[in-house]
Amino acid sequence: MMRAALFIAVVVGLLVGCFQVAFASEVGTHCPTSDSCTVTVTTPGTPGGSGSGSGSGDPGSGSTGGSGDQGGGGSAPSAPVPPPCTYAAMPTYQPPAGTASHAPGSGAWYQATCYQYMNAAKTGWVPDVGMVWLATPPTQVLPAPAQLAAEAQSQLKLASPVIESNPVPGQPQMVGIPMWSWLGSGEFAAVSATASVPGESVTATATPVSVTWNYGDGTSQVCAGPGTPYAAGSNPLAASPTCGHLYTRSSGSGTFAVSATINWTVNWAGGGQSGAFDGLATTTAEQVRVEQSQALITGG
Repeated sequence: MMRAALFIAVVVGLLVGCFQVAFASEVGTHCPTSDSCTVTVTTPGTPGGSGSGSGSGDPGSGSTGGSGDQGGGGSAPSAPVPPPCTYAAMPTYQPPAGTASHAPGSGAWYQATCYQYMNAAKTGWVPDVGMVWLATPPTQVLPAPAQLAAEAQSQLKLASPVIESNPVPGQPQMVGIPMWSWLGSGEFAAVSATASVPGESVTATATPVSVTWNYGDGTSQVCAGPGTPYAAGSNPLAASPTCGHLYTRSSGSGTFAVSATINWTVNWAGGGQSGAFDGLATTTAEQVRVEQSQALITGG
């Protein structure tokens, strides 16, 4: 009886030790580190035989060991296998104060994305993202998110403004008559582009924030939006409620160069990070002739 009790105590102690190892890899401990972890699973065989299987590797690597002979019985149900960890090199990462220091050239920081738990519906794996220092480069290294962000930014197709005005482009403006200025439909809208590699994607989004108008006579105006279109039948002497200009002199025998510039902010997000690029601008210009209205004076 004492031997049986002692055997049970030893088995319980071993099980507790195994659970402690398993729980050491919960969220917060990112995998893999420079150390490896070996997990051995034993499945009792049916009467007349026995079977066992073992696998070793880094947590989240997706590697599994072979399974032994089940001795006349069917194979035990296999547990879902998580996808392998992926890594993104982070050469500019600055660890928090108090983090253990590493000698230059002894390794590098990586952003590790590992999968240890499935979601509640058991339909997908929940990513665990964290920073790890590895002395040896991992086999699956993703580009740093900022690198993909730069690629995504280069793929942005920003609209060039199309100048609309009243009077319509091509017709002369008149001194003393308000000019309405606005952009064509669809030009003042956010634009996105995504750069991807297997296991990682980053999206860059350019958002228009203002339009800078230069009217060619030394005056300019910054408008928060695309401007207000002139509606047919409106009072031609009324000024635009948003963007427009009143010329006080003619362009003489030449023209004024009128330009519209859309100012964009560019932000990116992906790979567990986000950031911003310097602003971008797209511009277009046209030549506008401004004439002096001629007053007709009649006498009685």
